Amino acid sequence: MKIRTKILWFVGALALAGAPACDDGPKGPAQEHLKKGDEFLAASDFAKAAEEYGKSLEADPKQEKVWEKKAFSHKEAGDMAAAEAAILKTLDFKPDAAKKAEVYSNLAGIYMSKNEMDKAEKNFLEAIKLNANDAGSLKWMGELAARKGGARDMKAPPVEEHLKKAAEYYDKVIALEPADSGTYVNKRIVVGKLAEYERLQKEAAAKEAEEAVTAKDKAKEDAAKASADKHQAQMDEYKKQLDELGKKIGELMKAAKK
Repeated sequence: MKIRTKILWFVGALALAGAPACDDGPKGPAQEHLKKGDEFLAASDFAKAAEEYGKSLEADPKQEKVWEKKAFSHKEAGDMAAAEAAILKTLDFKPDAAKKAEVYSNLAGIYMSKNEMDKAEKNFLEAIKLNANDAGSLKWMGELAARKGGARDMKAPPVEEHLKKAAEYYDKVIALEPADSGTYVNKRIVVGKLAEYERLQKEAAAKEAEEAVTAKDKAKEDAAKASADKHQAQMDEYKKQLDELGKKIGELMKAAKK
């Protein structure tokens, strides 16, 4: 899955750097420090830019765009803790839960770009708490769970718990975006890894049954064979799902060509 992080605020911060103050913008010290901050930002002196934006906000904290610029400056200066604090201040300006969810989703995207997956996951979860229909965050939660489950590495051992969680997230995305073929592809990869897990469990149970025969332990033999049958049944179920997903992907790709 190609990473497309959301750092829209920061692009906006750069575009706004050095722009003339609006008539209805901050006045007095807030305006003076904002101007200095923009000058430092334009010169890529991020630490000083963050300092000046902070002073502007001390004089007038009701400047959403300046919080964004401050966050960008801190990030570029290498201070993610301060950047996160500034980003979260913008929650105060968001009118509803969906907009607040975007703040957390954007923050998660920044951590994704820095390969800090635990922090990214934490913020995607916050976004989903605020907006259960945030398809973007749900997709990334599915992706992160898939990675933990070994679905993105053929040599990695399958971890059932994470793989099932990934499938759950992808099902939620499919319910929201039934025409998105990419999600079906991602789920199919996860289901394939789950099938591998069941195969390995079946093989282990079959070996246990053989050992029980040698040891003449009929009870253990029967239990092992029952376990092998159970894993075979689950393998058959996953095979069915793989076929259905493959068919659906084909239909969507065919429809997209029309």
